[in-house]
Amino acid sequence: MTAMEGAARIVRDCVGVRPEETVAIVTDTLRPPDIAQRLFRACTARGACCVQLLFDGSLPAGEVPRPVAAAIEAADVVFGVTTQTLGYAPATGACIRRGGRVVTMTEAPEDFLTNPALEADFEGLRERVETVRAAFDRGCGVRVTAPGGTDLTFRIDGRRSSCCPGTCLEPGVMAAVPDMEVYIAPLEGTAEGTLAADLSGTGLGLLEEPVVLKIENGRAVEIRGGRQAQQLAERVHAVPGGDVLAEFAVGLNPCARPCGSIVIDEGIYGTGHFALGSNTGFGGGNACPQHLDLVYWKPTIWFDQQLFMKDGVLC
Repeated sequence: MTAMEGAARIVRDCVGVRPEETVAIVTDTLRPPDIAQRLFRACTARGACCVQLLFDGSLPAGEVPRPVAAAIEAADVVFGVTTQTLGYAPATGACIRRGGRVVTMTEAPEDFLTNPALEADFEGLRERVETVRAAFDRGCGVRVTAPGGTDLTFRIDGRRSSCCPGTCLEPGVMAAVPDMEVYIAPLEGTAEGTLAADLSGTGLGLLEEPVVLKIENGRAVEIRGGRQAQQLAERVHAVPGGDVLAEFAVGLNPCARPCGSIVIDEGIYGTGHFALGSNTGFGGGNACPQHLDLVYWKPTIWFDQQLFMKDGVLC
């Protein structure tokens, strides 16, 4: 599909923008301007009242200028085409609490609107997403391995999973589009082993070589690899709680292809990802001003010693 067709599909099918709604398209100076502009055109074509706002992309996650925050709080639908996720902004929480829909497109690259991920049958795949979510919710003890070197054990007793179904249609919801994944917060302090990311990472793009983390008592105590591993280590140690293993997830979008953007890569079927940092937004106990995803290929997953996924394929 063309970029304009991709924008129209997101606005119409993934978010369901209606003529009577107010829409705020929020972007920053570090993102390609065409994405926000095409989303604006697609929203106005639907008859929505739409505004587009631009701010400094070097601001930390969660910080947006007051005029931008006011627009987010007041909108029925928010598109966050930003370098840092809008998920930590207080205005985002206010929008969701009053029934708004917030669509995150963090790190969206120039070719985002033509990525094959947008061609997925989101409605047809919803049953798969819910089946995986139910398996996550039943699990207690987890082991994950992968050909790249990942071998981790941890517990998820009592934690509830969340999902990104590729759409953001219900009121009071924040979701990444076209990300498709099921994710959960491991119990803090329970993770042990090795995490080897060999696809991509938040703020790192596609990985030049694997980034390998040693995990002890639920924290990354060692990060090794090349240049990108050093970049990750600097970010992890820059904030309190940045080294906590915060998320365990699997991607479920069969159409997505690697591009170095986390909103696409973490949803690829055949991959898994873990994250370091914040998880209070989905049932965890680690408050932190950042959330750094690390994506790897072909996870094999056991829930309570029962095989759930083999080399990236659901059993």
